[in-house]
Amino acid sequence: MDNKMGNQQVTQTDLAWLAGIWDGEGHFSIRRTVVKNNAPQYSPRLGVTNSNVQILTRVREILDALEIGYYFREKDQGGFEGSHKQTWLVAVETMVNAVKVIAAIRPYLVGKCFQADCIMEYCTRRIKAFDRTKGNKSRKYTAEDFDLVMKVYQANGDIRGTSETIRQDAQRAMI
Repeated sequence: MDNKMGNQQVTQTDLAWLAGIWDGEGHFSIRRTVVKNNAPQYSPRLGVTNSNVQILTRVREILDALEIGYYFREKDQGGFEGSHKQTWLVAVETMVNAVKVIAAIRPYLVGKCFQADCIMEYCTRRIKAFDRTKGNKSRKYTAEDFDLVMKVYQANGDIRGTSETIRQDAQRAMI
């Protein structure tokens, strides 16, 4: 199945390649930020970090052809401690665009299917819950939302101990 967007075509081969890059060089995560009144906010963050600009250029071409918004930025030198290579990041950070990315590459993912599925469910739930007339007040988090966030953190190794913070946020939200 080929998707035709604008003048560019995205083939199954392109989507399989993109899934392979995301599986090997990318991440599917949910970022916790604190907004007004110390309220936590959880947003998807799908990204690919690499030192090879040609790879990231191809990622960007496919995302452009699929009409998926992203940002591209130079990272500090080194993708890890001790590395001096220059790296760049392509990141998708909105719910609508995260859903588009996952829908496009999910059939071809191998290693990060669980995280992708949890984020897809999380974003779909959050998008459905939004009411434009009520704004962000319509986006109260549910126990199911927190459960999905927790699953993603745990699947990614929870190296910063964020699960405890999520539990505390969930308890406060349920009061």
